[in-house]
Amino acid sequence: MNQFRIGLSADLSNQKGSFSWGDIGINTLAPLPWEFLANHGQNFTPEMVAGYEAIAFGGPGVVTGSFGPAEDSPLIIARLGVGYDNLDLAECTRAGVVLTITPDGSKKPVATAALTLVLATMHRLHAKQNLARSHSWDERLTNGLGSGLNGKTVGTIGFGNIGTEFFRLIAPFDCTRLSFDPWKTQIDADPQQVTLVSLEELLERSDVVVVLATLTPETHHLINSANIGLMKASAVLVNISRGAIVEESALISALDGGVIAGAGLDVFETEPPEKSNSLLLMENVIVTPHNIAWTDELALGMGVSALGAIKKMSDGEIPQFVVNQEVLHTPQFLRKFARYKK
Repeated sequence: MNQFRIGLSADLSNQKGSFSWGDIGINTLAPLPWEFLANHGQNFTPEMVAGYEAIAFGGPGVVTGSFGPAEDSPLIIARLGVGYDNLDLAECTRAGVVLTITPDGSKKPVATAALTLVLATMHRLHAKQNLARSHSWDERLTNGLGSGLNGKTVGTIGFGNIGTEFFRLIAPFDCTRLSFDPWKTQIDADPQQVTLVSLEELLERSDVVVVLATLTPETHHLINSANIGLMKASAVLVNISRGAIVEESALISALDGGVIAGAGLDVFETEPPEKSNSLLLMENVIVTPHNIAWTDELALGMGVSALGAIKKMSDGEIPQFVVNQEVLHTPQFLRKFARYKK
């Protein structure tokens, strides 16, 4: 029986023998042994992953040269999360490494976080909190009017797992539901009573636009100076996906000029943003440090999903959420997998 060594990236450790993310369902791996990786860096290196069949990780990236020869590289790396824009899929496939993500563990908590940020932005939570903290109660009615979600038109950019769950959550608000997603059909959207429209129509009609897309070359600056002006002056933009999907300079100009009413941002083009970034200073902008969805529910859901993928691989089964599907047919992967395949 081949030993199946599992490493957990150093960012998952609190450096005291426990987990920085709280309960990630480590018992999912039982009875397999695991340990934290000794090295911590921005990207994986061959030395960091040497000797491990599987790596569960949060933050490290994959670049050209992150892995050595296939026989010295892991069989699987399982990310606790859904984004993989910092993970070079070609490098993974070259080294016969399966990459998995955790959309099942992220769906509900991220959709809930999206709704949280939508409501906070529309209700002008930041501005109202400032009134309370500055004891400006005499302004609470004259300078505290927000916008309710009931009866509004809500549009999402992206209609995947999180978008589907988000629309399920807003059902009690009786909203008109729109989405832009060129990879989906109207048949996909019908169960959630969502109408698929062009990006231009979505921006023109929506009272709130929620960015739920994956960052790709096609979605980079999808919301830009050329189309943000299509939005209503009363509309708000919410982004909990990736900062670079929105052209930040265009957003700042739109907020400064009253082109749109406000924004809710969990992500920025550069993270962390400069302290002088105008978005951090605007009263009509809610900002969080790329952690709006960060709850015990999210950590456990992603952990169980990622560790479950590793456990499946150790049992000779292909897990569900493989990103680089092409690797499954390569000789460099199949040679390694043959040791565990039943």
